[in-house]
Amino acid sequence: MGKSNRNTDRRQAVEALRRQQAAEAKRRKIVFGVAIGAAVVLIGGLLAWGIWMNTQPEFEVNEPSAAVTDTYGVQIGDGPVEIDLFIDYMCPACNQFESAYSAQIQSWVDDGSVTVNYHPLTILDRLSSGTEYSSRAAAAAVCAADAGQQQFLDYTLALYENQPAENSEGLTDDELISIGKDVGLDGDWQSCVEDDTYRGWVQEGNTNATTDQGITATPTAKVNGEKVENSTFADKVEAAIAG
Repeated sequence: MGKSNRNTDRRQAVEALRRQQAAEAKRRKIVFGVAIGAAVVLIGGLLAWGIWMNTQPEFEVNEPSAAVTDTYGVQIGDGPVEIDLFIDYMCPACNQFESAYSAQIQSWVDDGSVTVNYHPLTILDRLSSGTEYSSRAAAAAVCAADAGQQQFLDYTLALYENQPAENSEGLTDDELISIGKDVGLDGDWQSCVEDDTYRGWVQEGNTNATTDQGITATPTAKVNGEKVENSTFADKVEAAIAG
């Protein structure tokens, strides 16, 4: 099968998954506010230890080849409305956020309405039995961003579809790589993951978010620099797009 056919198959699979999520979005949003509130309270109550565990990078800080912000956000799209999303790949509430809004985010990016800055945090490293899953997954996602903006979105979606439970060891590096291959990543991307290329960068980003930017929970969303409630995120974005 040629490369173009593989890319077409990958995009069709991803779009099918996004359509399924969009069909379920209304139902998810009904329970989203309650679930997210409970998760935010839990994460906020434990955040102090998470900050303490992540104050000093343990790895070399390498600047990604992908477009990034000076606040450690992976930049997706180039639209006038700016969205900042602070996420943790082990965070169940972040998974709910992705399930509720990923199709809309994709649509806004595709039609040039928004620029989305994804800030992959490492707060929940302490809930992966010493394997630092949040850091490893975040670094792998930044490697995916080097391959392309759509690759980052597809890999993020796939990571949440395969999200491990809190207080488990998380996915192994081999599993992270296998998930990437399933969405068309390989070659230089795999080497990037195996070499822990962006572990230091995401740890720096975690420190920046939790200290300089005052992020106290994941997911946290900002629209044009202002924090918004996760349950009304789409409405706030639509209002900003409408002007």
